Amino acid sequence: MKLEKGVVSNTQLIFLIMSFMQSMIMTVGFNYPLTKQDTWIAALAAFGLTLLMVLVYTSIAKKFAGLNLVQINDEVFGVYFGKVITALYIWFFFQLIIHYLYFFNSFWITYIMPETPRFAFLAMAVFICAFSIRSGIEVVSRCYVLLYAAVLVMVIGVTLLLIKDANPSNLLPILQSTPKDFIQSTHIFLTIAFCDIVVFLMIFPYTADNQNLKKPVLIAVCFSALFLLMVIFREILVGGARIYSSNTPNFALSREIDIAVILTRLDILVALNLFITVIMKITIFFYATSLSIAQTLKLKSYQPLLIPLGALCVTIAINLYPSDMEQFYAGQFIWPFNAGLMEIVIPIITLIVIAIRKLPKKGELSK
Repeated sequence: MKLEKGVVSNTQLIFLIMSFMQSMIMTVGFNYPLTKQDTWIAALAAFGLTLLMVLVYTSIAKKFAGLNLVQINDEVFGVYFGKVITALYIWFFFQLIIHYLYFFNSFWITYIMPETPRFAFLAMAVFICAFSIRSGIEVVSRCYVLLYAAVLVMVIGVTLLLIKDANPSNLLPILQSTPKDFIQSTHIFLTIAFCDIVVFLMIFPYTADNQNLKKPVLIAVCFSALFLLMVIFREILVGGARIYSSNTPNFALSREIDIAVILTRLDILVALNLFITVIMKITIFFYATSLSIAQTLKLKSYQPLLIPLGALCVTIAINLYPSDMEQFYAGQFIWPFNAGLMEIVIPIITLIVIAIRKLPKKGELSK
């Protein structure tokens, strides 16, 4: 049974992926303490590896055009072991929801509205995400075109206002990072900033032309990488060594904008940017999690799962970490390995099994 009735055009898919990936600029703080002024090089290295992983994802999707990740796992690994792989992905997507909820909530309470109860922002975020996906992925993709444009305008605006303070010497010296730190930084970019687009294996079958996904996905990833590099260069050129110890360098630099003592306190633009981008990211993971559970349990719709799933996410996210530094440590040293298994290792194994078993076999695809 097909639980999703909507259809996303390939152009809408490009904007959907770019909107999803915009929040990567909020996680660059994990990398600066490791590679400092070489962070842009680590981002480029991760981007190159991501292009290879995009080929893996789109090859899997093309082999099983019309099937989502849950169905593909059943076809490739069998009904029983496939369910185990699916359960791992459901848990992975669920973890990403609560991690991004905690990050979103922590930022707003720490920097914007410290007197607000932690529950308030979490409940609001989950309500927006659940309400967004009630009408399906097609409606979400249409809205994301406008939201992407709004965020892009805000980021470019802040960049233009800060560029006068840029100091090219902040990029020097080049290649001073140790090999260990460079590899770790590249790994963080690869798993946290780029390769979580593996979640789109739950969305690819609902695109208008799911036989030709490589081009739109590559376009989206390339533009997102340019967007990320623009932000990294801006922060290094303007902030220099000051940003290497900041959890939110993007927000910190925006506070320095002062045009004739009139145009000031534009950090609220960065806060709004964070609000929009993180909500867009959580929405996709929320959709994938609810759809995966409904598909696995053979439910007629994923909508009845939205409220209980949202309530569970809020309950866990409230006290996910004892402090923000614990989350920062996890982002640097723990989560990249957890994510690497689901984003890199299992998809590559899936493609190898597909090649060995010469799948799909004619007439054996799930309906």
